[in-house]
Amino acid sequence: MKYLFLLLFPVTVFAQVVTLREVAVRPGQGLEIVKKMIAAIPRNYDTGAYQMTAFYQENIRLAEDTLNYNESELAIKGDQWKVTKSGRKKSFSNNPDFAFYNWISHISNAPGGALHEDIIKYANTKYSILNPGYFRYYNYYVDTLMEDQLVITVMPKDRNKKAFVSARLFLDTADLALVKCEMQASPAGIRHVNRHGRGGIRYSMMAAYLKASMEFEQIKVVMTYQKRGGKYYLQDVRRHWETVVNSKKRRIKDAPWRADFLLSVKSVDAGMGSVLVDSSQLKPLNSSVNREVSYSDTGVSSTNTKASSSNTKIPPPDTCRSSLSQHSIVSSRPQNFTHADTLRGMLSPLRSCYDVTFYHLDAEVDLNQHSISGNTLMRYKIISSFNRMQVDLYANMRIQKILFKGQSLQYTREANAVFIQFPGLQPAGEEQEISIYYEGVPQVPDKSIPMNGGVLWDQDDLGNPWAQVVCQGSGASLWWPCKDHLSDEPDSMRIWITVPEGFSEISNGSLLRQVPLPDHKTRYEWAVSYPINNYNVTFSIGKYTHYMDQGVNYYVMPYHQEQAKVYFREVPAMLACYEKHFGPYPFPKDGFTLVESLYPMEHQSGVCIGKIPADPHPEFAFMVWHEAAHEWWGNNISCKDIADMWIHEAFAAYAESVYAGCRDGAVMMREFLNDQRAQVKNKCPVTGFYNVNDIFYDINDMYTKGSLMLYTLQNVINDSARWQRLLPAIQEHFRYQTLSAAELEQFICAFTGKDYHYLFDQYLHYTRIPRLEYSLAEKGANLMVKYRWVADVADFRMPARVKGQGFIYPTLEWKTLTLHNQTAGDFEIDDENFYIEVEEEE
Repeated sequence: MKYLFLLLFPVTVFAQVVTLREVAVRPGQGLEIVKKMIAAIPRNYDTGAYQMTAFYQENIRLAEDTLNYNESELAIKGDQWKVTKSGRKKSFSNNPDFAFYNWISHISNAPGGALHEDIIKYANTKYSILNPGYFRYYNYYVDTLMEDQLVITVMPKDRNKKAFVSARLFLDTADLALVKCEMQASPAGIRHVNRHGRGGIRYSMMAAYLKASMEFEQIKVVMTYQKRGGKYYLQDVRRHWETVVNSKKRRIKDAPWRADFLLSVKSVDAGMGSVLVDSSQLKPLNSSVNREVSYSDTGVSSTNTKASSSNTKIPPPDTCRSSLSQHSIVSSRPQNFTHADTLRGMLSPLRSCYDVTFYHLDAEVDLNQHSISGNTLMRYKIISSFNRMQVDLYANMRIQKILFKGQSLQYTREANAVFIQFPGLQPAGEEQEISIYYEGVPQVPDKSIPMNGGVLWDQDDLGNPWAQVVCQGSGASLWWPCKDHLSDEPDSMRIWITVPEGFSEISNGSLLRQVPLPDHKTRYEWAVSYPINNYNVTFSIGKYTHYMDQGVNYYVMPYHQEQAKVYFREVPAMLACYEKHFGPYPFPKDGFTLVESLYPMEHQSGVCIGKIPADPHPEFAFMVWHEAAHEWWGNNISCKDIADMWIHEAFAAYAESVYAGCRDGAVMMREFLNDQRAQVKNKCPVTGFYNVNDIFYDINDMYTKGSLMLYTLQNVINDSARWQRLLPAIQEHFRYQTLSAAELEQFICAFTGKDYHYLFDQYLHYTRIPRLEYSLAEKGANLMVKYRWVADVADFRMPARVKGQGFIYPTLEWKTLTLHNQTAGDFEIDDENFYIEVEEEE
């Protein structure tokens, strides 16, 4: 449930709240007074940064039973808060139906939700009675009940679908400041909350899992403001929710669930202070449903950053990197990529002159010294004649020798590039091979730099060494020599990894054999039968146990074997869903393997899914869904340049919703996708810079914004049969290939017979999303609609859907249409199935 009537609702009112009633006195004057009150907000209220201390109380009951009662003291700054002192809290840890009772006792959005009730701070939020765009849906009546206060009663107009609350606004007559606001959800508001506001995908999935439901019947809120030192500040927020709980499984029918919440400010400090907590720790209902029950980390932050609505030109993508940590190498060079970046990211003539066809990597991992030594045999086809070529190996890794036909070759090094000199010209058309022997201590990931990779050296729960390599952003050359460019994948590969005796090692492909070696060592020999991008080549080393179920290999920690069998229970159904929607599994010869790991990563045919939770629930194995989807999106088809990494991540994030739909229906799929909206930051364009390995920045929007772009495209195409054919067609056409975003976009346009370049351009190359502006004018029984797009792309012309009416076709220029027998309250743009902003003009 989003935050209140501003965002969606939460209402509070205890017994002392006055019943709302209509007072039909001079309705026009009431709205004029409200407009003056809004205009006076900067004068009357402190809109700067300040800190508060507050008392918080939560009391949740089911029938006569108290489910959750707790009292806390809070420190608050802006929308951030932390508990400084906590009171008692009821626990159901010993209840055999713990999950159910824990769920219904935590259906709240805690202090963060109360703070977001602040109608003054969020006056322009969608659905707010103080938002000028929603004035038309309410009547504002004047009620003079008290000498020093002016009371405005706000009531929905008859049969209005967009008026979600009724309210009373208490204004101080001296300075026209709002000192008290009482609100209650209207019938339309209750319907909206029950459809959209109970917690999105997490509520729906929990309800399905627990076989229970909650339907809101009443939502109220009362907030007060107090004058301190010449300015008004939030004083109290009281919320009251009433629902009915149903669970046929538990023989519960229409059980009354009641919740009362109080946030009471004790002191205000207008001085600046340090940030209390990261904003991602704010807990709206839709995140608490999942996280409070501690089922599964979704891997997605719950931060909600509103997209810019400015008409100014969006800055180029380099500026978005300046907000990273000062320790990040990127933030110190917002526009200045170095020559080393070009050597890493550019497909120069010294790279394009040959095509790698096969690697044989033979390496030994020393778990004590955290070092790697070995050699890479690289077989390649000569595309154009050369006597000098570039391969890649990080500068901290030492090259021992490079052999060609048994002879040592000369080489030079610059940054992480290695330039090999041949004694004579290598003629085009031939196939040759070299062997590179090396050793060193590979880097470990720097967590302050997004997408910075390396080798993770850790221990399992029993204290045994546990190691894994992850290098999607930094590249495979951090641990083995190769042509480290995404455009060139070997046709096949052999991977030999030697580890201490008693340890298991999991790489890619199929395990051919385990070879005992002298000095208590074991070599694991793996064969990959298909093209593979370099960053997918991996090892996971630990005290694993192995089992197979329905053709899938599983490697897990022995102490998690039973949990794994529960956690992976839906894997066959997930794979069947992906095959139905995307086409056959791409790597049948190599099989499909899931690996418990230190870090989740889509290593081809050896997919790492992170650590298995102690209390596993396959219904919430989102990481498994995502990483497995990469077998189609990222592994079967792969981008040529990491600037187009959205091809991997957007489709994999979208695939999560596809499986949600397979298991729980189309409504669940839509909720899953809409839940991604809160994660979009719109800080960096989705597409990066080409030819410089541009990946070390906040790439979050590659996932969520990219996924929502695909869902928008699906609805713009508006042909479910064509869309169902499109995704497997992409897989088939580009099977085992690397591709650019331009090639993918061109294929989609050709397949659908429509030009969608404008859509890709707006969502991928600009930070803001398109905004549909419209105005409404009722003329008799008809509704006049004026509308246009506000976007950055010059020819942006995406269709938009009017609910209950069909498509309209806005451009950047104003258009008008007439809807017969319609009112303003009937008109609604579909922004659930299209990732857009919608703004009604006065």
